[in-house]
Amino acid sequence: MCECWCLQNCEVCIMAVSSNDLFGPSSVGVVCDLCTFRMQSYADLFLLTRDIRPVNTEGVSLIGESYSKCRDTLIARTKGLAIAAREVRAQLVMGRLKEAANAMKQLTDLVVHITECSSHAAYLAAINDPGSRQAVPGIIDRYKISFAKLNIEHSCMTLQHTPLVELSPSDIVDLSANIVRDLGVLTSASLLASEASDEVFHKEQFKLSMKSVTACTSSLLASIKRYKVTLDERSRTRCITFCKPLVQSCQAFVDYASEPEHLGNQADISENGKQVQTAILGGGMSVASSCIQLCHFTRAAAFDYNNPDLIQRLTVCCTAVMDGATLLAQALRDRSSPRTIPPSASCPHLNHAE
Repeated sequence: MCECWCLQNCEVCIMAVSSNDLFGPSSVGVVCDLCTFRMQSYADLFLLTRDIRPVNTEGVSLIGESYSKCRDTLIARTKGLAIAAREVRAQLVMGRLKEAANAMKQLTDLVVHITECSSHAAYLAAINDPGSRQAVPGIIDRYKISFAKLNIEHSCMTLQHTPLVELSPSDIVDLSANIVRDLGVLTSASLLASEASDEVFHKEQFKLSMKSVTACTSSLLASIKRYKVTLDERSRTRCITFCKPLVQSCQAFVDYASEPEHLGNQADISENGKQVQTAILGGGMSVASSCIQLCHFTRAAAFDYNNPDLIQRLTVCCTAVMDGATLLAQALRDRSSPRTIPPSASCPHLNHAE
């Protein structure tokens, strides 16, 4: 009889056990580190900001400019958070590390989408308050280029830290496609800004800074193409070498493009509008922070998933995720912050993320 969870000596179960033998605690740790980076960096960008502007990323553009539609979409998304969180815990308790890691990736995708949509919903709610004025766009959309830069950085980190045996040729193709997609966002933004700028210096600087990004991307993609064929450590090391200047050049472009003179004017909102914005952003942060903590304890439990204390902490953090989702949904409905369900009360470790 095999040691899988259905307790039957079947080929499917034996294959599942073999897969999890290859995918060990260290692999879960890498996935959790990457997921933590995504959730934390996007929360920093969209939720912990004083830059009151609309969010025009691809995920938000599908929702439209209506607050009611954005609100309803967000509330529907929050209902899936509890299910996703419990799935992470359930797979981990059963020792299915690869499945737990995949569930964490799906939860992270959901959190990122909720984060960017929460920021946009907060903006729409705030400017709809009497006495508020909407933002005036500049030649650069800061959120859009920063989002693309973070996506490129995440792809480079995935390439650098994922164990060699877990990077299949199809995974490498997907990473390349993601980098090319986000490079397209930066390139388009640079070209439009260069054309729209009134100063010769800025027209040329946008072009030159983007040439730097494009050159670094070409070098990396050539190395990735070689790596896809060889799948050896030397080729992977070469990819990592070219990841570094790409991330640095993207950061330089975003820093330059985000100078105040390129961004237009942020929204001017009333005091009540500020309270509405804070309530919704606070709800989004409750979701993000509780999921980051769940990720933290998932990483720890992967190395000792028979530890009852760690399993209990996972349970508590799943409850915190549910509470955060409830708080966000209530803030969206009421456009206020009741703070009847503070996440820290559900998960005492919430404010001590590592």
